[in-house]
Amino acid sequence: MGFLRLHYVFFPILLCVLLGFMPNAAFAGWMDDALSDLNSIGQSVRSEKSALTHTNTLTNSDIDEGLKQALRKGVRISVDYLGHTDGFWKHPDVRIPLPGTFQTPARYLQKAGLGSYTEQLQKRMNRAAEEAVPLARTVFYDAIRSMRFSDVRRILQGKNDAATRYFERKTIPELTRVFSPIVHRELNRSGAVRSYRAFSSQYASLPFVGQHLTIDLDEYVTKKALAAMFTVLAHEEARIRHDPAARTTQLLRSVFR
Repeated sequence: MGFLRLHYVFFPILLCVLLGFMPNAAFAGWMDDALSDLNSIGQSVRSEKSALTHTNTLTNSDIDEGLKQALRKGVRISVDYLGHTDGFWKHPDVRIPLPGTFQTPARYLQKAGLGSYTEQLQKRMNRAAEEAVPLARTVFYDAIRSMRFSDVRRILQGKNDAATRYFERKTIPELTRVFSPIVHRELNRSGAVRSYRAFSSQYASLPFVGQHLTIDLDEYVTKKALAAMFTVLAHEEARIRHDPAARTTQLLRSVFR
């Protein structure tokens, strides 16, 4: 800043000296360039001053509410993205796959012309997750309300997914408690449990197999559904931090400027 002020004093003196030594045409072109440069410098100084003033005028309350507003927005978008029919099923990046131990049986069933059992099971697992996700909104909002300003500061100054990781630490036990009975209910209601039994029975009936598959389907779908929630939330958090178009209120634009 001191250098720029000196530049403003020195520039007019230099201009007067050069005025006497330059041809008119050359001076005119040089003068245009010089004025353009001077104008750019002035704009830069004003922008820097504005940014400093802006930082100083944001109160702790502004920062606190700005980040919480961003988090509520991220949660809302994540829930809306996943918590409806095909929210999981039509999005390959979050679609819940068959458990790893089911992959080989699925290939055997496919070769035996029984691939429909595989698709029915996977689709119904995803349907159960789609029904459970809207319940996450309340748990996340409770976590946001309980945040202290020290948490807000660390998140705001942290990495692109700092808020998402905070939510993981704070909400996984409660989300698991809330999700598990809903996933259990929806697995039964969607027919996933029935599909699972049919899948296992068909596999056991194949030559040289003779054994049923076993897995805790409730636990598996619950974990996968929560992992998908945090994947989408991390993406939205990064977007709010770096994409001005994602900051849809004046407070968001001020805090994440």
